[in-house]
Amino acid sequence: MALAVAPLLAGCVVAQESRDRSATRTSEGEVPLRVVEQGGRTLAFVPVSIEGQGPFSFALDTGASTSVVDDDVADRVGLERTGERRPVSGVIGSGEVPVARVDRWEVGEIRLDPGEVTVIDLGTPGGGRGIQGLLGSDVLSDFGSITVDYDEGVLTVAGA
Repeated sequence: MALAVAPLLAGCVVAQESRDRSATRTSEGEVPLRVVEQGGRTLAFVPVSIEGQGPFSFALDTGASTSVVDDDVADRVGLERTGERRPVSGVIGSGEVPVARVDRWEVGEIRLDPGEVTVIDLGTPGGGRGIQGLLGSDVLSDFGSITVDYDEGVLTVAGA
C-alpha cells in the first residue's frame, strides 16, 4: 500500500503550496497539523520525532496498513533493519521492502508504542520539507479514535 501512495504523495509537496494551514498551539491529546491544499488535493502532516531526533514531516495515511519511514530518515536516526522484508504493491509495481524497529517515537508530544515500520525511498531530498514518512492505521488505530480538524489544523487523539 505504501508503495502505491509514496509516489503520489511525494509529487504533491514538491511544488509551491497553494494553501497551508498550521496550528500554533495545542492542548493535551492534540497534535499540530499542517494542512496543505494543492491542485485539488489535501494532505495532512504531523510532526514525528524518532529516537529523539526530528521532528520529521509525516503524512497521515489511514489507508496505509503500516507506517513508513523514508530510508534517508531511517539511516539518519540509526534505525536498525530487522532483516525481515514485507511485500508491498501499488501503482508502480510490487516488491519487498525492509522493516525496521522503532523503540522511541512521538507524534507531537504524544508517545507512541514501540513498533515496526517499513523503510521506503519516498524521494525526499536531504533536508527537504517533503514527505519523510507516513503515519498509518497500524499506529493511528491504537488510539481508538482520532479527529482531524482541517480548519483549525489540529489532530486530536483520544486517550492520549
